[in-house]
Amino acid sequence: MERMIIKHSSGSKANQVEEFPLDHYRELILGRDSSSTVKYDPDRDDLVGRQHAKISRDPSDPEGFLVEDTASRNGTFLNGVRLEGQKKIQPGDVVQLGTGGPEFTFDVEPRPANATKPTRILNAMGATSAPPTRISGSVDAPVSVATAPAGKTVVGKATVERMISSTVSETKKQEGRKYATIGSIAALVVLLLFGAVLGGGYWYSSRQAAATQAELDSQKAEADRFKNELAEKEASGPKAAAEISDKYSKGVVHITGDWRLINNASRSQVYHQYLPNNIKALEALYKELGIRIDPKELHQSLGIKVDANGQGKIIDSQSDRVPIYFPVPGGPSYEPALIDEKNPFSEAIGSSGGGWGTGFIVTTDGYILTNKHVAAPWKVSYSFGGAQQVPPGLLMDSQSGKILQTGVPPPQDWIPENTKTVPPGFTGNFEAESKLYAQLPNSDQALSVQTTAVSERHDVALLKLNIPGNLTKVELYDADQTLRKGDGLVIMGYPGTAPEVKKVVESKDLFTSGSRKLALIPDPTVTVTSVGNIVRSSETNDPEQTRSSAGDGIRYAGGLTAGGNSGGPVFDMQGRVIGIHYAGAGTQAGNFSGFAVPIKYGLQLMNQGN
Repeated sequence: MERMIIKHSSGSKANQVEEFPLDHYRELILGRDSSSTVKYDPDRDDLVGRQHAKISRDPSDPEGFLVEDTASRNGTFLNGVRLEGQKKIQPGDVVQLGTGGPEFTFDVEPRPANATKPTRILNAMGATSAPPTRISGSVDAPVSVATAPAGKTVVGKATVERMISSTVSETKKQEGRKYATIGSIAALVVLLLFGAVLGGGYWYSSRQAAATQAELDSQKAEADRFKNELAEKEASGPKAAAEISDKYSKGVVHITGDWRLINNASRSQVYHQYLPNNIKALEALYKELGIRIDPKELHQSLGIKVDANGQGKIIDSQSDRVPIYFPVPGGPSYEPALIDEKNPFSEAIGSSGGGWGTGFIVTTDGYILTNKHVAAPWKVSYSFGGAQQVPPGLLMDSQSGKILQTGVPPPQDWIPENTKTVPPGFTGNFEAESKLYAQLPNSDQALSVQTTAVSERHDVALLKLNIPGNLTKVELYDADQTLRKGDGLVIMGYPGTAPEVKKVVESKDLFTSGSRKLALIPDPTVTVTSVGNIVRSSETNDPEQTRSSAGDGIRYAGGLTAGGNSGGPVFDMQGRVIGIHYAGAGTQAGNFSGFAVPIKYGLQLMNQGN
């Protein structure tokens, strides 16, 4: 089996066919809610609940499926029978969402062999034979005494008298039966008239009873409707942050990884080229490049002070090295000078090693949403410095070696994957190699994950965790049209400001017996806050709407969120993920703001194959 197929036969989606690859979908949610997998028209299909029913894989049967009603008001019918609990659904079965609601036929492709219905066998008799000819009863013609044939005994007078007597008796009997029949008919007429009177009374009583029962049924239906509405309100009502944490924290994973930028021709790592911070090193570089220049002229052009021995710093700083940058052809920006040979003064680009972030499981088979800058840092602007501040550098022409500017700070807009400048003699292009791992909460095991999809427009990425089992997943909800300032939020993740929990793990393996390591035990933090502002991108059609070149975003008081919390889920107070935390900003007063990507962009990435 490769895909589930929904063939709609009525409702707003009549004559439509939807296909859902089993590699991406373990279950289908049917309803009018925008987060449903199979979405019905919210106005035309008003018999369908927001999340009316669900079709999922049967955990006990790899080729089986289950269907269940998810507490809808109008019920779900499988082949005309109302569902109670989970039921097996077979290819070709018909499902109706509510009495009189839309219908569809469930199917899979290709069908498994055991799902084919048996061939119907025709009657072995073939065409129906005509009924046998009816044989009527044989009646002898009366024999006349006068014309009795020869050889026959002639009937005597006594015999004739007996025959006449017998005929008279038979005639009387026939007359008696006739009058008896007439009497019976008359009696039947009387009985019918009497029955009509009684029947009329019974019909009237039955009609009254039916009307009474209909009224009772109507009252019961109204009571059930009120009960269901109350249950829905309770289900959609605000939940405590502790309740949301208890239910979904197992689906919030800790992500670690490392990456490096390489020359795809030599497959070797590339490095940012530095020079020793002295004039002799710069003169040696010019000599290596074959550039002839008068040292005094060089000193004067750079404003370098040298002593009597010709010694002096290229840059007036405490650093013993100077980074080199190349200008981008045709543009005002510049990029690090990259080489694929390490030297004592070069610095590795992209060897993050200890970087980490947060993600959350969105399907029970292990798909994870997180930020692009967590899953693929080489696709976003590179952050220079970190614990060691990058000293001022030299902006140098990549071909002539001419120094264009001194005291240059690191660029803020360099994306490693998009590097455009190369030094003389460099062959190849730049690409990234990476490894990513995810840990489930309260587990010491780091599990490998693969990058499935990365958004080109938003800070969103989709990963896949390949382990068996029915994993805890969060519920997603596109709140783009319903979210308001002041709405409560709950954020989970692994901020660097939170103390780490570690334990010693001792190997029980015969070949590594006794070895010990200190392993991280992830435990997500919970931040309770509220929506401070909703920022719309410049793509909005509303000219008065707040605009942002960074795209749509949700802003809130950051609380405990900090570096490492990137990629964490942002829940509304109904326990649904409405955004992905991606950044934070602090002030001198100690205030901290957080920002989230709306979950609609995560849903777009998940559904891009549909």
